[in-house]
Amino acid sequence: MSFQPIDLANPDFLADPYPTYARLRDMGPLLPMAPGVWLVTRHGVADTVLRNPGLGRDFAASAVRRYGPHIMDEPAFRMVGRFLLLMNPPEHTRLRTLLSKAFGVKQAAELRRLAMTEAERLLAKLKGRGTADLVSAFNYPFPIAVICALMNLSQADRPLFERETRALVKVLEITPLNPEELAAANRAAELFEDYFRHLLAARRRAPGADLISLLLRAEEGTDRLSEDEIIANITLLFLAGHETTANMLGNALWSLFRHPAELAPVRADPELIGAAVDESLRYEPSVHIAARTAFRDLSVEGIAVPAGGLIYVNLGAANRDASVYAEPDRFRLDRPSSEPKALAFGGGIHYCLGARLARIELECGLATILLGLPGLRPENPDGLRWKPTLTIRGLETLPVSW
Repeated sequence: MSFQPIDLANPDFLADPYPTYARLRDMGPLLPMAPGVWLVTRHGVADTVLRNPGLGRDFAASAVRRYGPHIMDEPAFRMVGRFLLLMNPPEHTRLRTLLSKAFGVKQAAELRRLAMTEAERLLAKLKGRGTADLVSAFNYPFPIAVICALMNLSQADRPLFERETRALVKVLEITPLNPEELAAANRAAELFEDYFRHLLAARRRAPGADLISLLLRAEEGTDRLSEDEIIANITLLFLAGHETTANMLGNALWSLFRHPAELAPVRADPELIGAAVDESLRYEPSVHIAARTAFRDLSVEGIAVPAGGLIYVNLGAANRDASVYAEPDRFRLDRPSSEPKALAFGGGIHYCLGARLARIELECGLATILLGLPGLRPENPDGLRWKPTLTIRGLETLPVSW
């Protein structure tokens, strides 16, 4: 049984894709989208696919399938193809080991201190205004500020990183880029490469305690990261650690605004911020699609998937599966501990390396906004627009007043 392609121009779907996801879950465990391409929407199947060692990443093959054989010659696709999250063992194992040595050095307390410092700095700019679009005034600048602080980058360059990240992240969408979007993504990739190549040379001459200096020193035996590997995965941190977190902040705030009975206790007791983050990651995640390619002929839920077959895992649909979560379409802080954690950060060997940083940023960002602006409320809630994308889900704007 196949299904009609999802219409990303349909405002009803963008406003609430979950009824569509529910219908897809009812249609079967593995839904054919095209020859050799399937979609998974059920939680158990999604978890199994994400952990299956016979399935992994093949970014180049997926890109060629959508764009044609010359797409990997484009600067944006060449750079993204070097990202850790798109590699497989043994290259993935080697890179993750080296990157973890640098990412693991910063302990949670230091990450939280940096995140709170940047959140409070942005809050101080907002307090006297009375109104703002939180997407542009807080949600996007905040994770960029934290990443720049981790790398000890110039504060003056932060708007540049924010703009170029938005252009380059579109390469990860399953819907093809138009020529203008591809040109913008290529410019962003070339800018990142040039900027960080010069920065690496400067940090070699004068190393510090920042993340870039740690990446330059990271080693496993005699193995070290190459310059291209460092540049690609610093860029990945901006894409994965900025775009997803920025949208997740907006999604979490909007979910709480829509559920005042859950928002009130969070405002009254900061200890509930962690539970609010957990439920937001399940209820309205910012990443909805993860792709896996079969390394060999496989059987998934009794369906033959040949080598090279592509499976799209819909994380947003899996996180609302009624066979796993009680009242899946209800936002509730008191989720039973017996329920599994949401599949917001993927699974298996490709579980997000920056998950700890993302969770800390979400907790610090939510706490700062909700407690620092106690009268915060949304303006024109019925007029909000969601981005017309499927892989990344987020609000285009979130006007608020206080």
